Amino acid sequence: MWQLGGRPWWSQRVRARFACYGRIMSEIPVEAIHIHPVKSCRRIEVGEAEIVATGLAHDREWQVVDNDGACVTQRKHASLATIETALDGDIIVLSAPEHGSTTLSRDGAPPVTVLPLVGRRPVAGVDAGDEAAAWISDFLGESHRFAAVTADSNHRAPSSIDVFEQPLTFVDLAPVLLANSASLRWLQERSVEPFGMDRFRANVIVDATDPWVEDTWHEMAIGSVVMTAELPWPRCAIPQIDQDSGERQREPALALRAYRWCSEAPTLDGNLKSMMEGNGMFGMGCRIGPVGATLTVGDVVDVQSYREPILAAPV
Repeated sequence: MWQLGGRPWWSQRVRARFACYGRIMSEIPVEAIHIHPVKSCRRIEVGEAEIVATGLAHDREWQVVDNDGACVTQRKHASLATIETALDGDIIVLSAPEHGSTTLSRDGAPPVTVLPLVGRRPVAGVDAGDEAAAWISDFLGESHRFAAVTADSNHRAPSSIDVFEQPLTFVDLAPVLLANSASLRWLQERSVEPFGMDRFRANVIVDATDPWVEDTWHEMAIGSVVMTAELPWPRCAIPQIDQDSGERQREPALALRAYRWCSEAPTLDGNLKSMMEGNGMFGMGCRIGPVGATLTVGDVVDVQSYREPILAAPV
């Protein structure tokens, strides 16, 4: 079992080991970029993504809401994973077998106040309209609607856990989630069921060859983009949902509990401590900028600075 912020293990030998990664990091490209225009619906793999104030353009700018305006995700309706998503300019096109398609647009959309998943503080947004509401209600079998953030929403994480200091869309907390394919392979080799990177719904996928080195990364230059890794990411139940079928599985929860579990976080306080403890960790939550830059598949990752990882490496 791993422990967050536990007994010091950062020896000179380990420092030297990770220092060598700094020399080879220039050889590591961005392998894939994923955006999720509607929270909990299927991802879109893109060749490049524009950086906006909230992170990657179009990522989680829409969410499904219930009659009280509260966010609804795969945690309640796993079938959301099966809704196909496409972009037509700034218009989101959704489709599902036996349900046809619908579109989401913020142009001329009426204002609405909704609740994000984290913090549950009211956010000013816009409503997608009755046609889209009828479509998702038919798909889920109960009344729901779509809502989006806008440039004027100014949605922020609660101050007690806002380590990213960046406006947000309907992400849980981190503007961008970075994941390492080598860490995925390490988990897959120790799992009892197959699963892929899509389970973790990450944005920026790299292959650092060695697993878990991303735990040590802090400031990164990727082409014209700057990313700062702040926290290893605590995983909820959604990675257990097959993103093709919407069926719940045992993995990767079993592997995360065995090898990436945070039992206690003594170096953290308050709500941030509570958020970490009792969860498996995969990926790094990051802030990103500057606005107007473009992140492109194939861009080279150059780690500018390192930090002592708060999740100890496996032994």
